[in-house]
Amino acid sequence: MRAFLLNQPTRTLGAEELRQFGVLHQRLPVEARAGEMARIKRERGYVEEDEVALSPDTPNLDAICAKFDKEHYHTLDEVRFVVDGEGIFDVRNQKDQWVRIEVDKGDLIIIPANTYHRFFLRDSKKIRCVRLFLNNEGWAPLYRDAAVTA
Repeated sequence: MRAFLLNQPTRTLGAEELRQFGVLHQRLPVEARAGEMARIKRERGYVEEDEVALSPDTPNLDAICAKFDKEHYHTLDEVRFVVDGEGIFDVRNQKDQWVRIEVDKGDLIIIPANTYHRFFLRDSKKIRCVRLFLNNEGWAPLYRDAAVTA
């Protein structure tokens, strides 16, 4: 994981700085993923789990990515454990600044509920993640532009 303010890319942020605005990050061994996901589900009360994989071969990849790359939030946490590939989360901090978080294999990221963010694939256009949910209700994206114009 590499994190930095989008307008100050040379100033790296650590896990503790991310935690100050609610984002949690951990490096976990991919080969121990079943046990790690069970532990996190037990500790945090998540009950649903699935896996999503995107690659250049994914049908309608651009349309799928268009759902993620617009600023939005969810009423539940967004939990991702990267099993393979890489991606970018831009997350708003408490000062409404963009923080870029580059994730790759072995990164667990938890973006708290009601936190504006967006997601992009990196140049490889490949990522495979385990996703954890409290439930599937309330996980639909709520886009910032829609909230502003409503």
